[in-house]
Amino acid sequence: MQLRDFLRDKLLFIIMVLLTAGIGGFVLYALNDPPAAIIVVNVVYLSGSLAALLGEYLPKRAFYKELFSQLNDLDRKHYISEIMEAPTFYEGAALAEVLQAVGKSMNDEIGAHGRAIRDYRDYVELWVHEIKTPISAAKLICENNGYAKVSDEVDKIENYVEQALFYARSGSVEKDYVIRKTELKTLIAQLLKKNAGYLIANKVKINLQAEGMVYTDSKWLLFILQQLLDNAVKYGAQTITFSFRDGVLTLKDDGIGIPPQDLPRVFERGFTGENGRITGKSTGMGLYLCQELCGKLGLTLSAAADEGTEIAITFPRNSYVTLV
Repeated sequence: MQLRDFLRDKLLFIIMVLLTAGIGGFVLYALNDPPAAIIVVNVVYLSGSLAALLGEYLPKRAFYKELFSQLNDLDRKHYISEIMEAPTFYEGAALAEVLQAVGKSMNDEIGAHGRAIRDYRDYVELWVHEIKTPISAAKLICENNGYAKVSDEVDKIENYVEQALFYARSGSVEKDYVIRKTELKTLIAQLLKKNAGYLIANKVKINLQAEGMVYTDSKWLLFILQQLLDNAVKYGAQTITFSFRDGVLTLKDDGIGIPPQDLPRVFERGFTGENGRITGKSTGMGLYLCQELCGKLGLTLSAAADEGTEIAITFPRNSYVTLV
């Protein structure tokens, strides 16, 4: 609190003090009191008023100075009511009471919102696990009866369902986050086996040059690679190359690529870009989820486009071993 602000707030009081001192001096003069006595009385009166103002101003200045200092140091401003010291003057005490009531109300709202989010996430996870059973049954029926095209569509459904599950879990990776030593070639082979029919149907050739060991969560990394593979095939890739060198796992394809103006935004949530609008096949969630999960795994995801698309996943130092 600045002194000028305090004096402006007390302007009416100051005017009344000066007016009272003037009227009192005039009355004493009219009663023929000595001028010296009039001066002494007014000096004592004005000194007392000034002391009262200082006695009010100094505690307020100290309180508000400390309050704003604490507020500026806080990343989460709503915790100010928890750390502020109790003031000694009425207005400050009232302010502290209001802030504490507001803080409690907001914490209750945050708690209720958090519970609602957890309930929703738990429901989505439960739904995904339940829906997997009829999907698996439908795939088995298709395989037994030779319905290849139907089987491909069921695979797409399964991938979208899996995407929904990972999206629901993306805010709480710690629920099933396990870091293990993972052989990339084996993991990618698992990915290719799962998508063999899809790749054959789209006449996609695979070059596998990823020889290395990494420390990561294999389930989450497999999901990321699935999204990248889906994108490559979706946008016309005929050849996809997996390579690993100096801690960077690269998936490069010869598809239609990414327009230069779209590159800075490909990892934004819901961004479909020019290619997505043309093909009508993009949800804008795959690459967004990949970046979110990579961030939680401590990985860096980047994209480049030059005669196709190249997506690079960079592993932290000391978390990988290149075998070739």
